[in-house]
Amino acid sequence: MDLLMHQMTSSTFEQISRVETPRAGIRASASQAYDPSQLLISLHVPKTAGTSFCTTLKSWFGDDRLYLHYRDAADPVRHDGAGARACVHGHFNRVRGIGALAYYPEARQFITFLRDPFSRFVSQWRYLHFQRRSGVPVPALDDNPTFGQWFDRRAKAANEGEDPFSFLAQLPWQVTPDNADRAFDRGYIAVGILEAYDASVRVLAKALGFPPPQAVIHVNRADDAHRSGDPTETYGEWQAAHRDAFALEYAVYEAGRRHLLAALPAALKA
Repeated sequence: MDLLMHQMTSSTFEQISRVETPRAGIRASASQAYDPSQLLISLHVPKTAGTSFCTTLKSWFGDDRLYLHYRDAADPVRHDGAGARACVHGHFNRVRGIGALAYYPEARQFITFLRDPFSRFVSQWRYLHFQRRSGVPVPALDDNPTFGQWFDRRAKAANEGEDPFSFLAQLPWQVTPDNADRAFDRGYIAVGILEAYDASVRVLAKALGFPPPQAVIHVNRADDAHRSGDPTETYGEWQAAHRDAFALEYAVYEAGRRHLLAALPAALKA
């Protein structure tokens, strides 16, 4: 059974039943040590538990050292007070010119969560409809594309360069097929995986020197009442085509899984 796909509830977070053996020639990725004297950037990849994780970050850093970076009534601004022992958490998009390094060029420490690429693709499709229904402008949906049309547009954008809707756009540095297996070798303190959320939070706690939370909170779920009206199809018939069209996303996701795998044993002993 896959290490990062099977979780069991236990007081010690030992919810992973077996360790996945890396494929021949593929090495596990080591984490960079956290330096609390330097700014930490938490990259909230849309539809990847960033809202839930924010509650944990608040318990660790407190309101005075956690800075949120989200577009509300206006574009986010740089938090000049963010520095030592501080964390900036929010949405960034390098492809749109608003990546983390555009705001914080001095940043050298990052954490993030990843999610199975197809699951995130479908979740994002649903959430964009929720945003539009809530009055948030979503120009990409102005012509009411079908899921198939949306898929083709995203695949075309990825094939021609970079897709701003891809989770890869949230990362501070561009990832290519040549460096995908090393995507998290530089600058990443820890990488979480949504499919192993509880264990990932424990890894992040260990990496940052904080106690793991007593309870893991999940918010902004697709089955929340306010999400009624979103598309409900699972689109499973598109999964194989998605893997073919977005091979780079899967390669980076696998690199993230290996990064978590390498850090897991020490975290479970904490």
